[in-house]
Amino acid sequence: MTDTQPGAAPFRPRKVHVVSHTHWDREWYLTFQEFRVNLTHVVEQVLDALENDPDFEHFLLDGQAIVLEDHLAVCPEDEERIKRHVASGALQVGPWYMLPDEFLVSGESLVRNLLVGHAICERLGGAQTVGYMADSFGHPAQIPQILREGGLDSFVYTRGNGSELEETGHEYLWESPDGSQVTAIQQCGGYCAGAGLGHEEIWHAHTRRAVQIPLAVDKVRKWFDEIGRLSNGDVVLMNNGCDHFPPQRELGRVLTALRAEFPEVEFVHSTLEKYLDDVRSGGFATTTFSGELCQGRYFHILSGVWSARMYLKQRNDIVQRRLADVEAVCAYTHFAHERHYPAGTLLHCWKELLKNHPHDSICGCSTDEVHRDMIPRFDESQRTAEQVIRRELEHLAPTFAEDAKDDRDTVLCVFNPLPYRRTETIRRLVVLQPFGVDPDDLQLLDEDGNEVPMRILERHYVERFWGVDYRVMLDTAAQRRKLGTYMDAFRERFVKTPADRDTADCFLLLEMDVELPALAHANLRLTAQAAARTREARPRVDVGERTIENDVVHVTVTDNGTLAVLDKRSGRVRTGLALFEDTGDCGDEYDFSPVGPTMTSAGCELDHVDAAPELGELRFELILRLPMCLDERDRGVRRAGWGDELQFCHVNVTLRLTPQSPVIDVHVNWSDWPYDHRLRLHFPSLVRSEAVYSDGHFYVNERSIHRPDDDEFVQPNADTFPHQDFSIVQDDEGGMAVLVRGLPEVAPLASEAGSLGLAVTLIRSVGWLSRDDFPTRRNQNAGPTIETREAQGILVSEDDYHLALVPFSGDWRDAGIRRLSERWRRPPLVIQGVEDGEQPSPGDFLTVDDPLVSVTAIKRHEERDTLVVRMFNDTSQPRDAVVRLGPEVSGAWRVDLLERRQGELTVAGEHDVIVPLRKHGIATVEIAIRSQDNFGGVRR
Repeated sequence: MTDTQPGAAPFRPRKVHVVSHTHWDREWYLTFQEFRVNLTHVVEQVLDALENDPDFEHFLLDGQAIVLEDHLAVCPEDEERIKRHVASGALQVGPWYMLPDEFLVSGESLVRNLLVGHAICERLGGAQTVGYMADSFGHPAQIPQILREGGLDSFVYTRGNGSELEETGHEYLWESPDGSQVTAIQQCGGYCAGAGLGHEEIWHAHTRRAVQIPLAVDKVRKWFDEIGRLSNGDVVLMNNGCDHFPPQRELGRVLTALRAEFPEVEFVHSTLEKYLDDVRSGGFATTTFSGELCQGRYFHILSGVWSARMYLKQRNDIVQRRLADVEAVCAYTHFAHERHYPAGTLLHCWKELLKNHPHDSICGCSTDEVHRDMIPRFDESQRTAEQVIRRELEHLAPTFAEDAKDDRDTVLCVFNPLPYRRTETIRRLVVLQPFGVDPDDLQLLDEDGNEVPMRILERHYVERFWGVDYRVMLDTAAQRRKLGTYMDAFRERFVKTPADRDTADCFLLLEMDVELPALAHANLRLTAQAAARTREARPRVDVGERTIENDVVHVTVTDNGTLAVLDKRSGRVRTGLALFEDTGDCGDEYDFSPVGPTMTSAGCELDHVDAAPELGELRFELILRLPMCLDERDRGVRRAGWGDELQFCHVNVTLRLTPQSPVIDVHVNWSDWPYDHRLRLHFPSLVRSEAVYSDGHFYVNERSIHRPDDDEFVQPNADTFPHQDFSIVQDDEGGMAVLVRGLPEVAPLASEAGSLGLAVTLIRSVGWLSRDDFPTRRNQNAGPTIETREAQGILVSEDDYHLALVPFSGDWRDAGIRRLSERWRRPPLVIQGVEDGEQPSPGDFLTVDDPLVSVTAIKRHEERDTLVVRMFNDTSQPRDAVVRLGPEVSGAWRVDLLERRQGELTVAGEHDVIVPLRKHGIATVEIAIRSQDNFGGVRR
């Protein structure tokens, strides 16, 4: 780094790589359709400049292949021009499909983003070999390993640094928890540092304003002073572009002037790859940094997006899980049952989901119109995936027999999407096909004729109505809601009694304890036939007036509506849990800014408690009285209702336990919630600790509750963290895990007495895209000031919020928290069919028994008819994972994230693949299965 002492000579680099580019927000303050009109004009200008301006040699199309896809969808005549410039190295594209917000999508989604983007770029001439992520709002700790596994050895970015850059400089080595390293380049001044050269305001680059050479020279002189402070060498990167920018006008004239003004400096129109070659040959990056990049020392980190428009985060979580399910189902039916693998359909599902992952989209920091456009993409991906699942499971248990008389033999096909055996308590609404059956005569039998423990929780007799096929609905809650709609609307005609059972359909809500093979299906038969072997019923869940318990935990709803949890295994009791906290929010979509008073459910009215012993549930309702919204005349005041009355807000909570499980399911919904607020659920005083463990991307982050000094930060540190599937606090004796579905914001709760708990954000409602009048972003805008009424949560007033509590002893890894989370988040998939034509279960298809190795993907190879399995090591010690296949294995290879073979793996015997894993290492494995193998009696 250069000497910045007074009197020192001004910094002048030896060489400046001028990289012309555009940063393309696919949707933000305009919709995708509006921005695409602009995109076509920019791409045409770029192609014309590359072809007609001898001084204009290169252009970077923002590192994301989707801009090419979007352009060619309406300008297909440009494909050959684009291919020619990509092949020559003049136009740099990819390697990503689109530039995501990394913290708000799963690690597997980041992998698919890279895989899809690379494939598109290869068809157009090849992807650039730089991990370019210009404007993501922070970066997870495992990004270096993801880049390395994707064949990339560099990382160029803007946001996320704390004070560590003062030690590392702009060029350094970023290291993942597994030890993978990439050359990291922090863009000094950001990706817009050299934008709009020759203009008084950089946005004038979008206009017809004339280029003024003195302005360009003066801007570069000032930038030299800035970049010299933290540069480790004499070769620097100038980013010549910004949001939606066309190519720099009069580039040759500008460069000529700069060369004349700074004769000692070589200015070259260049690429990121050429710049990185100079960085490496000069040995500029020598200092190593490890850890996530999630602070706002130099640029806004915009952490409030983790909770803005929470309905988008919840839908994203649902679709990510559904895509994991559908790939597991299709891999199983393809390799075990010779079904066609619908690669094109699944790719379409992934692409529709990924289109919602840009930082301005999934972050919830765009206009209402933009976020409305996201819902159909979620719908298309989810509905397509679910229909594929139904079709594949119907092959295993057809919904109709060849002869009508055989429809009476009801089969439940249950698929386990996880690669280990599990026993689960499953609820399912079943339609008894024949009339006149007495449900009390029925038993549930497995394929060997042995009894499966089953209970009838509800029974309904209704008029036959086949407008809805409940048998293939994947979601039991959706089944019950749909049936309830008809029972409410057509009650007098629709609802029957047991006396009508010879002419009415019988709907049974069953609860069953099912033992499932690993990544395979089991068919259960509902019949009046006697069982070959009767199994003892498993221990039940006991529900009292205000208590719910099983053999593992005991939960009490106290007078103030909070929970007291006893872990029966350790005797440890935790009280005051699930306290609701409501705080006014005078911020915007990008950031939270509190305004008082903060109000909690402590002492609020506990309206009623309903015990449902037959369902193993305890339900209660809280009534909170809260201010209605902010007073826009004084944004420090929360306004009550129009008559100066506080608003009544009804919060419904349902607790559920299953036998012998420590997972306490917490389901929350509400109605009539106010505007301009944040609602969190507190779990205070759980342990004595100074760290929170949060699930991230192929890694669990250990985060100190002591935040670094941020007086000089552009944006002060928030008191929140992002997480994926769970967060944990623990001490020497044990702790508590909080599992979530689509609730990505968590915060430590440190008490004055030294105890530590967790707070999970349920919703954050604001009315503006961006504002510049609140302190948590030092009164600075982060985007255009546009009203966003739908960000107040008015679209999600009836949505559900799902969490779970898991008390444990010892370390969270030894307690199996990862697998408990996976099982809670990925329940078995069930459809109802008939016995005629059913496919018998072959037993375990794919097993990874090690609970400290987590599998994130099971799919077919993108190009070859082989199986691909991705996993990671959840520990800081190397270990060997064993992937056990039911069919015989003919070969196995380690592949990178782009599914290119890296080397052979050991196959032990005929069924086990040995996979060496580094500490916190990610491994992707390709497995060839013998086609002639007779697996589990299933002909292949």
